[in-house]
Order: sequence, then C-alpha cells, then structure tokens
Amino acid sequence: MRTSLLKVILLRLWSAIPVLFGVLVVTFVLIRALPGDPAIHYATSPNAGPEEIEQIRRQFGLDRSVIEQFVIYLRELFRGNFGNSMVTGQTVLSDFATRLPATIELAMMAFFFAIVLSLPAGIMAAIWRNSWFDQLCRVVSSVAAAMPVFFFGLLLVYVFYFKLGVASEPIGRWPSMIIPPAPITGFATIDTLMTGDWELFRMAVAKMIMPAASMAIFAIAPLLRMMRGSMIDALDSDYVLAARAFGLSRIRVILRYALPNAMLPVLATMGMVLSTMLGANIMIEKLFSWPGIGAYAVNSLIAVDYAPVQAFVLIVASLFVAMTLVIDILSAAVDPRYKLKR
Repeated sequence: MRTSLLKVILLRLWSAIPVLFGVLVVTFVLIRALPGDPAIHYATSPNAGPEEIEQIRRQFGLDRSVIEQFVIYLRELFRGNFGNSMVTGQTVLSDFATRLPATIELAMMAFFFAIVLSLPAGIMAAIWRNSWFDQLCRVVSSVAAAMPVFFFGLLLVYVFYFKLGVASEPIGRWPSMIIPPAPITGFATIDTLMTGDWELFRMAVAKMIMPAASMAIFAIAPLLRMMRGSMIDALDSDYVLAARAFGLSRIRVILRYALPNAMLPVLATMGMVLSTMLGANIMIEKLFSWPGIGAYAVNSLIAVDYAPVQAFVLIVASLFVAMTLVIDILSAAVDPRYKLKR
C-alpha cells in the first residue's frame, strides 16, 4: 500500500513538471512584454545617460535576447537561485522567506473562519432544506460570491474601526507603538506563544481578524454551496434511506453515513480554495498593509522588478499542485472507495 501510494505521488509530481514549465514560460514572456525599461527605472540618476543605462542593462543581463535570458534563468533556477530583487538588493528567496510566514498565517486564519462558518451552515441548510435558514444561506453565498474581497475589507474597516472603534488599526502586522518580538519562526502567533508573551499574542490575533475575515468571504461562497449540494445528494441516496428505514437515529445516519460521502467534493473544493487564497490575497495585503508575498509581488510588478514576480507565480503554482495532491490523499483516507488517479 505504501509503495503504491509513493508511486502515485511520484507520478503526479512528474506530471506536474510540464505544467510548471508552462507557467514559467508564460510568466517570463508576459512580464517582459510589460511597458517600461528596468534599466531606466533603476538608473542612479534621473538624468542618467545612455552609457549608464546600458551598463545597468548589462549588469542584469537585459542586453541579451529573451531566449538567452530564459536559458540563463532556467540554469539558475535548477541551482536554486531565483535571482535578486532590484528593489531590496536581497535574493528573492530571502525576501520570500521573510514574507511568506505572514501570508500563510493570514491565509490559514481566513481559511479557519471560512470552514467554521460555511461547513456547519451548509450541513444545516441541507438538513433543513427550503427553510428560512436554507434561504438565508443561499442569499449569503450569493452575496459573498458577488462581493469583491477589498469591498468587504473596506466595509469592516469603516464599521469596526472607524465607527465602533473596537478593532485594531488596519495597518501592518503589529500596532504602531509596539516593538515586535525577534522572529523565531516568522509566524507572529507562534513566536509570541514560544516567548510566553500573551499580550503580544492577543495583539497579533487582533491585527489578523479584519484582514482574515475579508479573505474568508472569498472562500465562504464555494464551500457553503458545495457542502449544501453534496449533503443533499448524500441524504437522498439509497444507503442513507435504507439506514433510516432500519431505525438508526438521525444523528448517526448523518454523521456516520451521509457526512463522510458528502465531504469528498468538499475536500477538493477546500484544496482549490486554500491554494487560491495563498496567491489571490494581493488586494487584502495591500489594503491592510500586510507584509506578505502578495504585496511584495505587486510592489515588484509596479517597479518592473522581474525576479520576484516570476518567483511569486512559480511558488503559487507549486503550492496549487502540492495542495491538489494532498487533497487526493485525504480523500482516499476519508473514503476507501476513492482511488488515487495516476
């Protein structure tokens, strides 16, 4: 069993190589099709002459053809070198290592909010279908699907920070008057717990609530709809009707027979939603000045900084592939009838 599982994992990773290579090619070509010359942008003087601009172009290899640049980029990528950022002067990997924990922490908290709200609501809406609660869930999911995440974020800031004054200032990862603790893991909540500073832990959680809630609205609609639809199909299936005919309690039928089968499509949706949240939280990070990889990629794109944008797209694509594989394995664990696809 373990050998078969390992073989499937290796085959799936091997099949992901063409996908990631396609992402590399498209990103590399599109970013160089953007208007603007990085050499002019990063000239040390606003009145830099052609010689200085040409020197910068040679320094970053921009004087070569696109094909030559791509070959050099692939060669460095195989060596684990994602390039250097023109803005920070640091390697892209070091910049991402600093900012990725903030993005993951925010996305996981938003995902937790979405799961806690959408899954129980979807189950109850399926059990009490066509009731007022079911109608309310339909309205909420429709509004959540239609509402841009940044609009919901602005609404939360206006109500809870500006009007009621009960939320933390919607800027950054820490309050402005607080000196953050020295990073251990890079995750604010984990670092404060490791140091035993409960007050800083409370502040770190409080700063995440509004941006996480804004991101959660993105995930609530698909999860709620999928949970409701899958649960309705499971409750109307023959094996559930037979279990109820044998006199089993309603709670046991729902938890033992209906819910595990209804969770299979929900797990697939959860994987896609989580991987998308890790890469699609750009607007939220910019809105709340959150120091994550999304805001870093946007700033790099504005500054015509090629390397961070290419690394961002590649990392998000890799996370999506890895999340798909994890969801397949979890689906097989939840339901033995589910077969891992080769």
